[in-house]
Amino acid sequence: MVLYLKITAHDPLIARDGRPFGLGIRMKSLDWFYPSVLAGSFRTLLGNACNSNFDEKTSEDLKRISISGPLPFWQGKLYVPQPKDLLVKEENKKRELNAFAIRPVNDNENDWRDCGCDLPSGGLYPAMLPGSVEGEFKPAKTPLLWSMETMKKWLANARGEGFESPPDPQKIEGRTDFLNLPKKEARTHVKIDPKVGTAEDAKLFETIGLDFAIKGQKEKIELAARVEDEGKYADIASKIDSFNTIGGERRLARWKVLKAQEGWIFPPDLASVFSGKKKVRMVLATPAIFSDGWKPGWLKDWLPNEEPDYWPSGLKLKLVSACIDRWKPVSGWSLEKNKKRNPGPKPIRRLVPAGSVYFFEIEGCLDAASLAEDLWLRSVCDNDQDRRDGFGLALWGIWDYADENIVNEQE
Repeated sequence: MVLYLKITAHDPLIARDGRPFGLGIRMKSLDWFYPSVLAGSFRTLLGNACNSNFDEKTSEDLKRISISGPLPFWQGKLYVPQPKDLLVKEENKKRELNAFAIRPVNDNENDWRDCGCDLPSGGLYPAMLPGSVEGEFKPAKTPLLWSMETMKKWLANARGEGFESPPDPQKIEGRTDFLNLPKKEARTHVKIDPKVGTAEDAKLFETIGLDFAIKGQKEKIELAARVEDEGKYADIASKIDSFNTIGGERRLARWKVLKAQEGWIFPPDLASVFSGKKKVRMVLATPAIFSDGWKPGWLKDWLPNEEPDYWPSGLKLKLVSACIDRWKPVSGWSLEKNKKRNPGPKPIRRLVPAGSVYFFEIEGCLDAASLAEDLWLRSVCDNDQDRRDGFGLALWGIWDYADENIVNEQE
């Protein structure tokens, strides 16, 4: 059974970043919730709804529920992070009409490693701006969240030609094609002495939360997710509509399960774009965890019993290039107790940030349209539990090599 989850914040929510927190220290906040926070909160909500004691078997059953998200949802539209393969040029407060696409450069005459480039072995090409771009410039700021309709246009544009530059983030009021991340709200708190009920001297601490309200708008930004479960919790999950906590400080939000939600299904109008194509682009909609660090471990091949049911049979992808940001840390505190471990801190793992782009070539006769439809907003992580927790949701598009070779800087 497939259901869709909508979470509406009652107060600013705190998305902890894992750094130490105590008296005199600010509680830092991420820009957006990691998938594991949503997955853990929803499974706890389900367990409480059926009066579970969260024994080992119950915990294992709850962890089998697949939760994809969270993604921003506003005014009935699903939003995704801005892709990393786009830059906007702005000089003297004048913004270029069209954005620049970052694409792999196929220049067989240059050995990039001889040019001081540290590309890994394996025949990877650098992802760069077109050779027609002259001079250096600092990329202009752009909205960090795109509507699914806007993202579809970018995914369908192989070279990024003629794609209108996204606006300044401060000038998107009244538009629904772009959205800014929730603003961060700081609150200063005091420690209360339980004996007398008054504040203790010099005992201050600060929390920073995400304010999902938008100035001048009635509707808040909401968190959206897809829930898939064929087990005993499916019926309970379908009836959820209540307030529950999420994130740090146990802030309240309304959790409501819907039968449908726009944006999660592969758009039929994109099918013709993929027809006959062999070069596909993978854009991460949520942060991913890969066994090989920055690149998927399944490029070598899936381990036995690790290939997802939705993965197209016989799919082989060759990595050509990638456009990614620096890794992000994820950790947390586990309350689960079983034979393998006791409650305690989780080990730190490295995430590939959302918006990162991978350029592939399809090897074999598999149709690109079938690939995109089967893997649309599906997890591409190597580990089964990471996939169930919602890490590594992917969007798919097409690409082509840059129209011009990069000019050697020495010329």
